[in-house]
Amino acid sequence: MAALRAGDWCLHQAAVADWKRARIVWIFIQESCSESSPTQSAMTGQDPQRGLLISHLHDQFWSRKYYRAARLVRSWKDEHGRGWAGELFRRLDSADELPAEERERAARTNDARRLIKSYFRKTQQLCSRGFLTEGDLRDHLTMPQRLETLFEIIEPFERARKADYKREMFDFYDALHGGEPERPER
Repeated sequence: MAALRAGDWCLHQAAVADWKRARIVWIFIQESCSESSPTQSAMTGQDPQRGLLISHLHDQFWSRKYYRAARLVRSWKDEHGRGWAGELFRRLDSADELPAEERERAARTNDARRLIKSYFRKTQQLCSRGFLTEGDLRDHLTMPQRLETLFEIIEPFERARKADYKREMFDFYDALHGGEPERPER
């Protein structure tokens, strides 16, 4: 059995939420890595483990946790008007000076931003490593509504956090869907 690279191990850890799902994904990764080509079984459309991985990721994107996170970041944008993305990081940087309620709201919004970004990063990495195909992402995981959240909310947060943010993940999803939907940062 081929050993997992360090990056794949971290990806494996990030892709699972509980022990049962961890075991399923671990078996999938072990079997994929033991093939003559690491991506051979993952690329066939008939791999039941790949189906389970897609199902698990689909459950994450359709979970209450994701829905609450998306609502929270959208409401932050709606409530804070012009400069909304930068305002989050200004508040996080001056958290000690804020009332407890505002400090908690900024922290929860940042947690929501990070959760949504991690779901997209995880699926992009699984695709780039051959565990998922671009078609899997297009057909099952990255519908237009989700991409609107990524491009209209998460990417502006990233730019506000760091002017030279890494655009690789955003460019990947932009190309994956042929420039649709609209991407303000394009």
